[in-house]
Amino acid sequence: MDKSAGRPEIERDLGDQGRDDPASANLSLQTLGGVGGEAFSLLDYVASGNLAIPREFRAQKAFFRFLKRAGSDPAILAEVHRLRDAVILSTVREKSPEGGLTIALTGADGGEGTSMLALLLGLSLGECVHRRVAFLDGRFNIQRFQLLADILGLSKNSVSLQKGSNEVVGYYNEAHPNVYFLRNAGAERSMQFFADKKLPTFLSDLRQGFDFTIIDLPPLLKETASVFVVPHVDRLYLVTEAGKTKLSQVARCLQTVRQAGGQLNGVIVNKQKRKNK
Repeated sequence: MDKSAGRPEIERDLGDQGRDDPASANLSLQTLGGVGGEAFSLLDYVASGNLAIPREFRAQKAFFRFLKRAGSDPAILAEVHRLRDAVILSTVREKSPEGGLTIALTGADGGEGTSMLALLLGLSLGECVHRRVAFLDGRFNIQRFQLLADILGLSKNSVSLQKGSNEVVGYYNEAHPNVYFLRNAGAERSMQFFADKKLPTFLSDLRQGFDFTIIDLPPLLKETASVFVVPHVDRLYLVTEAGKTKLSQVARCLQTVRQAGGQLNGVIVNKQKRKNK
């Protein structure tokens, strides 16, 4: 199996440690149904292997291929569901007085597959149809957002949150109105957005509006922007790449999180080669 589609694994619990309107609704996706009348989720659609990348998004080819392979791999989806279940159980054990949970995923140096895992986790949580789930691309990659809007059939909805002087707007597939994809309507990049002193208020608004908010953060050792976020999220996971991420990098990430006043809740080892039986 190609290493890039290798299986992720939650390594251990660390305990105390573009377009104005990206896309209109995709009717073929909206009308898909499950076997025996069961609901067909957005994750089911990704896992179906029927994704096709439009020509105008060729620059996102690497991400798209990674998502398509990973989303249709039962072993990877099983690990994503395992992470999802851990997140859900944590809400039962530790109920937040503010409402929902904010969950951030970040890598060490980039290229670990953090964005793909964050997206799959969000879609997996979205299968809890009575829970509101939000996904925020903290890298603010406009082309990638437009690609997701196209392949998932997203259209703009009435969700709108203020972060200082900027507006964050929501998009969803009308057949799956509990899963929201958030886009910064302003021109701020990651550093400007997350360094804002009003960030804690924005995250509090997310908790009040959604049961789960998944935030895909830039690499911790490459972009300082993530440091501003880690003290304020409820869960933080570090994504590493098997055979590439060094233990010294993991140690530096842990030290950075601690110095910022945050807590690392787990390490996910991604892109592991499957052993031949």
